[in-house]
Amino acid sequence: MINFFVNNSRKKREQLDKEVYQYLNKFYNSFFSNIYNELNINKYKQIRDAIGLVMRKFDSHDHPLAYTSKLVMYIQARIALHHLHLTNQQQKLMQKLSEKTKYVNLNYVYTSPLDDARQFTNI
Repeated sequence: MINFFVNNSRKKREQLDKEVYQYLNKFYNSFFSNIYNELNINKYKQIRDAIGLVMRKFDSHDHPLAYTSKLVMYIQARIALHHLHLTNQQQKLMQKLSEKTKYVNLNYVYTSPLDDARQFTNI
């Protein structure tokens, strides 16, 4: 009986990981499909690179949902501090990522200044 609940929980977690990864992939690729972001890539490069670093967390199974939740806060901070603009598609993806990861425990992620991209690198 307990085995059933463990397997069911694992399947839900794998499904959530898969969904979040797909959203991250769409978000990452959106920086190449929008002419404004492409022309101003220097402003958006750190956000795009941070998304790529978090996508690697899924490959190494290093608390990917926690890092995604931290990424959402990082992107929101960068947008506010540097007066950046996200497209409607990017805003919707941010909202979906926020919804999918809002109950994730952040104990496992590196604590650093909120707008520091080094929090997503392996130390």
